[in-house]
Amino acid sequence: YCRKSSEAMEPPDFTQNSSNEPKHLIVTGGNGFLGKQICRLASEIKICVTSISRSGKPKGIDDEDYKNVTWVSADIFNPADWKKCLDNCFAVIHSIGIIEEVPEKGITYEKMILKSAEVVGITAKEEGIKRFIFISAGASAPDTPKAYMEYKIRAENFLTDLNLNLVILRPCMLYGDEDPESIATNENIQQLLLDPNVAHKLRPTRPLPVETVAKAAVFAALNASIAGKINVDEIENMANDKLFF
Repeated sequence: YCRKSSEAMEPPDFTQNSSNEPKHLIVTGGNGFLGKQICRLASEIKICVTSISRSGKPKGIDDEDYKNVTWVSADIFNPADWKKCLDNCFAVIHSIGIIEEVPEKGITYEKMILKSAEVVGITAKEEGIKRFIFISAGASAPDTPKAYMEYKIRAENFLTDLNLNLVILRPCMLYGDEDPESIATNENIQQLLLDPNVAHKLRPTRPLPVETVAKAAVFAALNASIAGKINVDEIENMANDKLFF
């Protein structure tokens, strides 16, 4: 499933084995708002990436930006569809999630946040994957349903109990050009951050560029010394690593 590239580089030493196949990074939900950036940035530093999502390759992307990415269309809830992709994989970044439920279509927080994490986590453990990066959340916007955070925490706890080599990223709001509304919301929050009376309360849960969180996810996948729950400040520090410059 992993397209070989003459430019693809092997990840750091902890991912090496005796196989001649290039080891690769799995990104579940790799065609989403955050997932696409994870795939692009990993490809940019010549990591071989396999994205797994229901719809496969996203429309309208520049193939040159994703030349080390293989797009796999599969039902994440049916591991038989995609388990073979885990062969020779050094890490999984689980970035599947939703902001709003659509119950009539079966799109719920329980299914898309908790159940997806359970399925991917169990499958990764069974296949002996060494690293698992879970995109959780540190805090939600005031109008976000309580269930959203509850299922994020339940997913964190489930994955922790699997005793994976686990990193949990806890960003708050993400913003980026693909979501103009997020850009506007961030601009409003940045104005509030100028007020010293509220800045100290808002700063720990400030919005981050989607690219910043994507960089931190890739950095965590490549660095075995990183573990545990990573907050907004730590995400920002990881994203500033020289790996991406």
